[in-house]
Amino acid sequence: MKASETALDLSGLPSAALPRRHWALWQLPAFPAAAARLMHLLNDPNASYSEFADVIESDPSFAWEVLKAANSPLLGVPFEVDDILHAVSIVGVERVKGLVLAITLSREFRHAFREPRLADCWRHCLAVAHLSADLSIHFDTDSGVAYTAGLLHDVGRIALMSAFPRKYASMIEESFERQVDIRILERQFFEMDHCTAGAAMMLIWRLPVNLRDVCLRHHDWIPAEERSLLANVAAANRVAHRAGFEPVFGAEPHETREALLSGLPPQIHASAESLGERINAYCRSL
Repeated sequence: MKASETALDLSGLPSAALPRRHWALWQLPAFPAAAARLMHLLNDPNASYSEFADVIESDPSFAWEVLKAANSPLLGVPFEVDDILHAVSIVGVERVKGLVLAITLSREFRHAFREPRLADCWRHCLAVAHLSADLSIHFDTDSGVAYTAGLLHDVGRIALMSAFPRKYASMIEESFERQVDIRILERQFFEMDHCTAGAAMMLIWRLPVNLRDVCLRHHDWIPAEERSLLANVAAANRVAHRAGFEPVFGAEPHETREALLSGLPPQIHASAESLGERINAYCRSL
């Protein structure tokens, strides 16, 4: 089946043909209403903490999941967060945005995470989100924005594996057995790779251009001296791989990987090693 594609010239990105209605994304869920309203508020510089809290509380089950996540080992808040307004004021607006997206994705794609190989992909996204936030000072980016971008960098993979869980799990096995970059196998079967799929999802969900850029280009070669959101997430992605959060085989050249790892704060590697237990605890609570 051939993709139906629309050529787009995205502001701030190289010209790219992003498929708005590709067959592999037909099962893509609509962005949940509460999450969409929250994302809209995040673009309003005059929005108050109470407005954020009101939107989250408009969906009781969603509010409960936000509180559960805010109190999980994943965030490491040293005291109990007992209401939504408290969560927003303590954790921060941008980090709450990341929580909302994590909950949204885990809700919509939960069925795919029953497959161990695919659950590893979700744990990888969570690890990259936290490492991106940890590295934000080094890259002169906002920690909350970095968290969100790290969480979403592989959202195209999450969508593809959710629509075709058995096929994607077998592709992962094949990528390791044959030492073939997973993106090659994705293009052969889906007629696009997870990077393009992720950027297309950002377009469909009307999320910011800088997030599309991260989805589309996080495997690109990036100079070690670059300070940007893309460099931030790409470095976190490489640190996560080195720490064992490597759910698929990616044939990335050694020099590309090492360029961004050189010069990173040494404590980031210790931070990556300690993430496994916290992420596993959070995933068990879903």
